[in-house]
Amino acid sequence: MATTMKQVLIILIAVAVVIDIAIISVLLFDLQPKLGAAVSIEPNVEVVLYGGEIVTDEGIRYGYGFSPDEIVSPGPDLEFKQGDVVRFIFKNVGQVPHTLAVVLKVDPVNPELLDNYDTGNVLPDQDAVLTVQFNQVGTLQYQCTVPGHADLGMWGNITISP
Repeated sequence: MATTMKQVLIILIAVAVVIDIAIISVLLFDLQPKLGAAVSIEPNVEVVLYGGEIVTDEGIRYGYGFSPDEIVSPGPDLEFKQGDVVRFIFKNVGQVPHTLAVVLKVDPVNPELLDNYDTGNVLPDQDAVLTVQFNQVGTLQYQCTVPGHADLGMWGNITISP
């Protein structure tokens, strides 16, 4: 009987330790479920971004803008609040495929995506929707992941405030 009580007590302690570790992980490391396109959550912000080519004195560059006539390189700064769920509608008004990806830092060769938030290739005259939840305060960026496009200005900054 005493052995059975010891076994039950050991199991209860083990379960408590696992629960404590899970709680500490969430609190310390902000480990939360990833929210991607498969998650059904209602956005509270909608942003339409146009992407494409622009001609400058330096030649052809790529960029983003809030209308087809306002594409800039680099793209416009975006600001959101912590917890915002943003529906990005990306419209490729360019002549070649482009993407819209949320990244930790712009990298033209190997960008580190935030939770795989990337539209994938969007063909000319096509649209894509990307829904992103911004859980942490800080600075992120967005970019086109087509090789060479970030180097030519197809990126922008995202600021998340409390």
